[in-house]
Amino acid sequence: MTKPDFVLQTFINTTQDRLWEALEDEKAVAHYHFMASHATRNGDRTTLHLPEGSALMSNVLLKTDPKTRMECTFEPHWEGGGAPSRVVYLIEPEGRFCKLTIEHYNLTFPVIPGEGVADGWARWAAGLKSWLETGEDAHFGSMAEMAQ
Repeated sequence: MTKPDFVLQTFINTTQDRLWEALEDEKAVAHYHFMASHATRNGDRTTLHLPEGSALMSNVLLKTDPKTRMECTFEPHWEGGGAPSRVVYLIEPEGRFCKLTIEHYNLTFPVIPGEGVADGWARWAAGLKSWLETGEDAHFGSMAEMAQ
Protein backbone atom coordinates (compact mmCIF):
# COMPACT_ATOMS: atom_id res chain seq x y z
CA MET A 1 0.00 0.00 0.00
CA THR A 2 1.34 3.42 -0.97
CA LYS A 3 1.92 5.77 1.92
CA PRO A 4 0.61 9.35 1.53
CA ASP A 5 3.12 12.21 1.40
CA PHE A 6 0.87 14.34 3.60
CA VAL A 7 -2.02 13.58 5.99
CA LEU A 8 -4.29 15.97 7.86
CA GLN A 9 -7.18 14.98 10.11
CA THR A 10 -9.85 17.14 11.70
CA PHE A 11 -13.13 16.59 13.51
CA ILE A 12 -16.14 18.60 12.37
CA ASN A 13 -19.46 19.01 14.18
CA THR A 14 -21.59 18.20 11.14
CA THR A 15 -23.43 15.34 9.51
CA GLN A 16 -21.88 12.96 7.05
CA ASP A 17 -24.34 14.22 4.40
CA ARG A 18 -23.42 17.90 4.89
CA LEU A 19 -19.69 17.18 4.80
CA TRP A 20 -20.04 15.08 1.65
CA GLU A 21 -22.10 17.83 -0.02
CA ALA A 22 -19.49 20.45 0.91
CA LEU A 23 -16.77 18.38 -0.75
CA GLU A 24 -18.84 17.50 -3.80
CA ASP A 25 -20.66 20.77 -4.57
CA GLU A 26 -18.55 23.27 -6.52
CA LYS A 27 -20.76 26.13 -5.23
CA ALA A 28 -19.67 25.40 -1.65
CA VAL A 29 -16.06 26.43 -2.39
CA ALA A 30 -17.04 30.11 -2.18
CA HIS A 31 -17.96 29.63 1.49
CA TYR A 32 -14.71 28.19 2.83
CA HIS A 33 -11.74 28.14 0.42
CA PHE A 34 -8.87 30.37 1.53
CA MET A 35 -7.91 31.52 -1.99
CA ALA A 36 -10.58 30.47 -4.51
CA SER A 37 -13.62 32.70 -4.87
CA HIS A 38 -15.61 30.20 -6.92
CA ALA A 39 -15.41 26.94 -8.85
CA THR A 40 -16.78 25.63 -12.11
CA ARG A 41 -17.52 22.06 -13.09
CA ASN A 42 -17.29 20.41 -16.50
CA GLY A 43 -18.16 16.73 -16.16
CA ASP A 44 -15.79 15.19 -13.58
CA ARG A 45 -13.37 18.18 -13.74
CA THR A 46 -13.74 21.00 -11.22
CA THR A 47 -11.67 24.17 -11.61
CA LEU A 48 -11.18 26.57 -8.72
CA HIS A 49 -10.81 30.24 -9.67
CA LEU A 50 -9.15 33.23 -8.05
CA PRO A 51 -11.27 36.37 -7.54
CA GLU A 52 -10.02 37.92 -10.81
CA GLY A 53 -11.13 34.79 -12.67
CA SER A 54 -7.88 32.97 -13.42
CA ALA A 55 -7.66 29.25 -12.65
CA LEU A 56 -6.03 28.40 -9.33
CA MET A 57 -6.21 24.63 -9.67
CA SER A 58 -8.27 21.80 -11.10
CA ASN A 59 -9.20 18.35 -9.96
CA VAL A 60 -10.72 15.41 -11.72
CA LEU A 61 -12.90 13.00 -9.78
CA LEU A 62 -11.33 9.53 -10.01
CA LYS A 63 -13.33 7.36 -7.59
CA THR A 64 -16.00 7.74 -4.95
CA ASP A 65 -17.62 5.66 -2.30
CA PRO A 66 -20.52 8.03 -1.56
CA LYS A 67 -20.38 9.78 1.80
CA THR A 68 -17.17 7.99 2.89
CA ARG A 69 -14.40 8.34 0.28
CA MET A 70 -13.56 10.68 -2.59
CA GLU A 71 -10.40 10.44 -4.70
CA CYS A 72 -9.38 13.11 -7.20
CA THR A 73 -6.42 14.60 -8.99
CA PHE A 74 -4.78 17.78 -7.67
CA GLU A 75 -3.58 19.92 -10.58
CA PRO A 76 -2.08 23.29 -9.56
CA HIS A 77 -2.17 26.19 -12.01
CA TRP A 78 -0.39 28.79 -9.86
CA GLU A 79 3.22 29.84 -10.53
CA GLY A 80 3.45 27.83 -13.73
CA GLY A 81 1.62 24.86 -12.28
CA GLY A 82 3.28 21.70 -11.18
CA ALA A 83 3.06 17.99 -11.51
CA PRO A 84 -0.43 16.60 -10.87
CA SER A 85 -0.83 14.67 -7.65
CA ARG A 86 -3.69 12.80 -6.01
CA VAL A 87 -5.89 13.55 -3.00
CA VAL A 88 -8.16 11.22 -1.04
CA TYR A 89 -10.82 12.52 1.36
CA LEU A 90 -12.06 10.02 3.95
CA ILE A 91 -15.18 10.70 6.02
CA GLU A 92 -15.92 8.71 9.18
CA PRO A 93 -18.99 9.56 11.30
CA GLU A 94 -18.31 9.60 15.05
CA GLY A 95 -21.48 10.43 16.95
CA ARG A 96 -22.49 13.99 16.12
CA PHE A 97 -19.07 14.63 14.57
CA CYS A 98 -17.32 13.50 11.42
CA LYS A 99 -13.63 12.78 11.18
CA LEU A 100 -12.25 14.10 7.90
CA THR A 101 -8.90 12.71 6.79
CA ILE A 102 -7.08 14.28 3.84
CA GLU A 103 -4.37 12.15 2.22
CA HIS A 104 -2.17 13.76 -0.45
CA TYR A 105 -0.09 11.44 -2.67
CA ASN A 106 2.57 11.83 -5.37
CA LEU A 107 3.93 15.18 -4.23
CA THR A 108 7.16 16.09 -6.01
CA PHE A 109 8.50 18.33 -3.26
CA PRO A 110 9.11 17.98 0.48
CA VAL A 111 6.30 18.83 2.87
CA ILE A 112 7.40 21.43 5.41
CA PRO A 113 5.12 21.93 8.42
CA GLY A 114 3.49 25.36 8.36
CA GLU A 115 4.50 26.07 4.75
CA GLY A 116 3.28 25.33 1.24
CA VAL A 117 0.93 22.38 0.93
CA ALA A 118 0.77 21.84 4.71
CA ASP A 119 -0.26 25.46 5.29
CA GLY A 120 -2.73 25.35 2.41
CA TRP A 121 -4.47 22.22 3.66
CA ALA A 122 -4.62 23.62 7.22
CA ARG A 123 -6.28 26.82 5.96
CA TRP A 124 -8.65 24.86 3.69
CA ALA A 125 -9.71 22.48 6.49
CA ALA A 126 -10.15 25.32 9.00
CA GLY A 127 -12.40 27.19 6.58
CA LEU A 128 -14.46 24.09 5.81
CA LYS A 129 -14.84 23.21 9.49
CA SER A 130 -15.78 26.76 10.52
CA TRP A 131 -18.31 27.16 7.70
CA LEU A 132 -20.00 23.82 8.40
CA GLU A 133 -20.15 24.45 12.15
CA THR A 134 -21.31 28.09 12.10
CA GLY A 135 -22.98 28.57 8.73
CA GLU A 136 -20.85 31.69 8.24
CA ASP A 137 -18.35 32.00 5.40
CA ALA A 138 -14.81 31.38 6.65
CA HIS A 139 -11.71 32.27 4.64
CA PHE A 140 -8.41 31.93 6.45
CA GLY A 141 -6.47 34.31 4.20
CA SER A 142 -4.40 33.44 1.19
CA MET A 143 -0.78 32.48 1.75
CA ALA A 144 0.27 35.56 -0.25
CA GLU A 145 -1.77 37.84 2.05
CA MET A 146 -0.27 36.20 5.12
CA ALA A 147 3.29 36.75 3.82
CA GLN A 148 2.76 40.54 3.70
